[in-house]
Amino acid sequence: MKINIYIILVLFSSLLSLNGCKEKRLMFEEAPAVYFTKFIVDPDSVNYSFGIRPVEIVTDTVYLTMRIMGNSTPADREIKLDVVGSSTAKAGYHYALGPLVMPANMFQTRIPVYLFRRPGMKDSIISLNFKVAESKDFKPGYGDIAYVKTRLEYKINIDDQILKPSNWESSLAKTFGNFSVVKFRFLIEVTGRKIWTGLIGDGERANYVTDVKFALYNYEKLHGPMLDENGLAVTFP
Repeated sequence: MKINIYIILVLFSSLLSLNGCKEKRLMFEEAPAVYFTKFIVDPDSVNYSFGIRPVEIVTDTVYLTMRIMGNSTPADREIKLDVVGSSTAKAGYHYALGPLVMPANMFQTRIPVYLFRRPGMKDSIISLNFKVAESKDFKPGYGDIAYVKTRLEYKINIDDQILKPSNWESSLAKTFGNFSVVKFRFLIEVTGRKIWTGLIGDGERANYVTDVKFALYNYEKLHGPMLDENGLAVTFP
């Protein structure tokens, strides 16, 4: 008799446990969320400059990578982004957003932001600040964690100038030396790299500085020293 009671209690506990798991799963599925995928190596903003691109380039695309919390579904789902804060960009004039959709059966997607080259960008920086908002399909995902940048906001700065990258002194100077506009333009032309914020691995840095030193050597053989906007010779460490 005691054995039967024990078996009944075990079965009852198992049923309660299964029901609890089912309820937790249902609760989780009832509140799907979405966020920007920005981890330790990813920036929480991007600086885009038309100034380092040929004059015939009048539009380009930046992508916002977004990921969901919860399960994928067999149907497309709507994502909502608000433009907030001190944004100066005007929709339809400075930028346009691509489809705000998480495709069916996907956990991650890239939202295109189309940028337009406009007068006024040569002497000012246009800012575009996005924040994840609640849509009919998604709530905003989690925000700040001690070792992770906020995953609910993303900023794009747009200009038509050659500006010193925000991480030059803290990161790039040890590889490429002092900043100058002429040096930076030459660095971009040789390497083909357009965005210099974010993580650049040691191997990439080594390749870049080797290539740019060789290109500078060839330039100097034909033209003599390359002088920057301050009249100083361009050099690399």
